[in-house]
Amino acid sequence: MKGTVVLVERATEHAGHWQDALTRLAQAAVAEGHQVVVVTLNGIPAHVHRELQSHGVHVVTAPTGPKARFLFTLARSVFWTARTARRLLPHRRLPHQFTLIARCLVEAASLRTARHLLGRVPEISVILTAGEALHGLTQALSGTSHLRVVHEVNTTEDRLVRGLGLLSPPRQVTVICPTRSVEEEIRDRFPGLSTVVHPFALADPSERITSAERPLARRALALPETGPVLCLVGGWWPHKDMDTMTAALESLAAPLHVIVAGSPTHPALLERIARAPGVTLHTLPGPLAPADIRRVYAAGSFTAVIRHPGVGKESGLVADCARFGVPLLLSDHDTELTRRVSPWATVVPAQDPAALAQAIDQAVQHPPPPPSPTAAEDLGLSTPAWMLTLFHSLTTQEP
Repeated sequence: MKGTVVLVERATEHAGHWQDALTRLAQAAVAEGHQVVVVTLNGIPAHVHRELQSHGVHVVTAPTGPKARFLFTLARSVFWTARTARRLLPHRRLPHQFTLIARCLVEAASLRTARHLLGRVPEISVILTAGEALHGLTQALSGTSHLRVVHEVNTTEDRLVRGLGLLSPPRQVTVICPTRSVEEEIRDRFPGLSTVVHPFALADPSERITSAERPLARRALALPETGPVLCLVGGWWPHKDMDTMTAALESLAAPLHVIVAGSPTHPALLERIARAPGVTLHTLPGPLAPADIRRVYAAGSFTAVIRHPGVGKESGLVADCARFGVPLLLSDHDTELTRRVSPWATVVPAQDPAALAQAIDQAVQHPPPPPSPTAAEDLGLSTPAWMLTLFHSLTTQEP
């Protein structure tokens, strides 16, 4: 058997693309002959747990060993402090600082758990959704060199967190940034940190949705067999501009079925969409399994990703369109992303409901073509096996 691969995922409180990435990376590592340990101390949905175990993955959901248990207990106390501070303090930055510390402690407890179970330092350790700060402190507390995937920078460090970070420079840590924009934010805050840019979303040529899937998907979702359907997938997080989307749907010229899949959503905006002239709304609340998400895309005629200007984090939904071959309407919120997808996506101005409504009406009358077969490659998406190769090369090279 080859070496051990440890995959840590702490962001299990929300459904999302982490489930797909975690299971596919673990399965690929098992297929290559690795011993695979998945550590999710914040819990894991039962269906994901079962799928991982069915492939021979060792799944750990509780801290193991005295050091890991101490770190995790401390993390829970700090999370409680952060929640209390959010309720009681008008200064909103302080709770965020406690949250950064708590995330670091959970990460360290996760890596310590893996070390205790294995009796040694694993060959490859990756935190798949890592905090944007305290990289070196995580390494020092866990005693484990590791890779960290930082998907976005939610907050900056105040004096307390900066001071903790200075105690342990991140000499044995490499951060994987899914976009150049995220890397620039990280390097502005941590100039000495080793970073690399590579998309986190995974793709495989065999994933493309076939025409035979559409009627089956529409019947399963109680949608009409013919006619245009716009699918809006995923939680309505703050970086998404759902106000612009709602306003656009309220001013359409042609009838349209709209399926909203995932959570959280905004009830007030959903009510406005349901009342919009010509719109027939269908909802599929989350959490959704990858098979559910694929079914929604298969049933839809096209989808839309509308974000606020300046959002530079990776879009798993855009990656889905490239993987599955789903026609896409995209706001021009990110110049680099616009450049990459403009050959196959319909790009509309951000925060412009009239332009978005016109683009949707055009897509209803003249269905847009699907992305080209090379769309995933154009975005730089990797297969799970290639991503494991990247993890290995980053682990063995000097930071």
